[in-house]
Amino acid sequence: MKLATAAQMRAMDRLAIEHYGIPGIVLMENAGRGVADLIGEHYPEECELGILVLCGPGNNGGDGFVIARQLFNRGYEVECFLLGLKNKLTGDARANCRVAERIGVPIGELRKEKELARAAEALSEAGVVVDALFGTGLTRAIEGPGADLIDLVNELEAPVVAVDVPSGLNADTGYPTGPAVIADLTCTLAVPKIGLFVNPGVEYCGEVEIVDISLPYFLQQIVELPVHLITEIDVAQHFGPRDPESHKGDFGHALIVGGSRGMSGAVVMAAEAASTAGAGLVTAAVPGSILLPVETALLEALKAGLADDGHGRFSAEALDAVLALAEKKSVVALGPGLGRSDSLETLVAGLATALKIPLVIDADGLNNLAPNLKLLEAEHGPLVLTPHPGEMSHLLGVPTEQVQADRLGSAIALAKKIKAIVVLKGARTVVAAPDGQAWINPTGNPGMASGGMGDVLTGLIAGLIAQEMDPLTAAICGVYLHGLAGDRAADNVGERALTAGAVLRELPATIKSMEDQLDELETESAD
Repeated sequence: MKLATAAQMRAMDRLAIEHYGIPGIVLMENAGRGVADLIGEHYPEECELGILVLCGPGNNGGDGFVIARQLFNRGYEVECFLLGLKNKLTGDARANCRVAERIGVPIGELRKEKELARAAEALSEAGVVVDALFGTGLTRAIEGPGADLIDLVNELEAPVVAVDVPSGLNADTGYPTGPAVIADLTCTLAVPKIGLFVNPGVEYCGEVEIVDISLPYFLQQIVELPVHLITEIDVAQHFGPRDPESHKGDFGHALIVGGSRGMSGAVVMAAEAASTAGAGLVTAAVPGSILLPVETALLEALKAGLADDGHGRFSAEALDAVLALAEKKSVVALGPGLGRSDSLETLVAGLATALKIPLVIDADGLNNLAPNLKLLEAEHGPLVLTPHPGEMSHLLGVPTEQVQADRLGSAIALAKKIKAIVVLKGARTVVAAPDGQAWINPTGNPGMASGGMGDVLTGLIAGLIAQEMDPLTAAICGVYLHGLAGDRAADNVGERALTAGAVLRELPATIKSMEDQLDELETESAD
């Protein structure tokens, strides 16, 4: 599902009005009617108690006046408060304010403390409150009566419905510009806004519904929208039935390279995840000194013990052996439990530049890669990097706080720089491609902030690539399935007790749910 910035949304609106001749007041009417429909669907009982619509001085307020009129015409008791003066309104907002008032919707003006007290009383009595104060055009902090009003709204027990975006929330970044409404339902118009699906925006918007305002769909191609939200159907479409006559050689061979003394479990979980993802064969290559425990822990995978540096890590001499093992493999995953050393920097750089098959790099593979990242600015094979924010800060050479402040921009910047697919893990994981496109993952939960989760994801992505899924699709599907398995596991054990092993055990049923979903869609299509 495509997501838009405020500027992209303005461009589409402008094209619809100026080039295709759709009057702005028609779009506003469609928006208001659609939001009114959703309010009635979500809160039928609360609407009977009365509806208070808070309108700002711009087009978001104009939408609010349409909503008020629509709900008033359906027999509900509706009242409006305008943050400003009626005689200062312009354009479509002014027209809709006049219509609403003429048909009998009471509209008060909020300018002074006395008027705010009246609004506070009305807020306390309302069954539903509609936030139509400010929309995507807001770039400054809300001050004065507007800020006081938002404070009052956020203290309410009644449901709060935001129009397009919660007032005070930056539609692009998801960060509040100052005081911001915390909504129970956000009715976003035409195209969902990026800020509603990234942190901390997700904490402000509640449930998100999309309102069709009848913008021509092809405007989403004219105005390029490179950011997407991963949806269930995006993933399920890649999990069709297998050929009844297939054999293990048809589903690829994943090579998992990692492990070190004290961290053999990481490579074990990555290998198990690759097998669970459906890879026909999996080989785990580990330092020779930890081969025995890996042999004991891994049943389905093949194993190989390679040159050891005497400290339980690979030596630089292991490079040739890994390259030899990689021959006739479908994908290599590098990094789980790898450890760090000068020799490992040589090993990782050598693999990243020499391999022509897809290479997934995670964990210490990334930390060992960071000093030699410039090598990847030259031509190389298909790469998928899966850093968490700390690893991303090493790769970009910036503080972790800077990465987190613009996760989307950070992932896209690195993907373009080294021509790789970048999976920036964390709350609302981002998958970025070298062409500037990016996908935001809605699955996952705080319980997944624990050791081993990244190893499972690495193996899962590698296992999908092994089956001839292209690396970008595998990354998109992998993060969605990984997060969904985490959500399903958390439903069983809670977030505090959630472990990587629990997520791994939930993967088979999660993958099957995608197969079932595709089967349902195909059945519906046939009907």
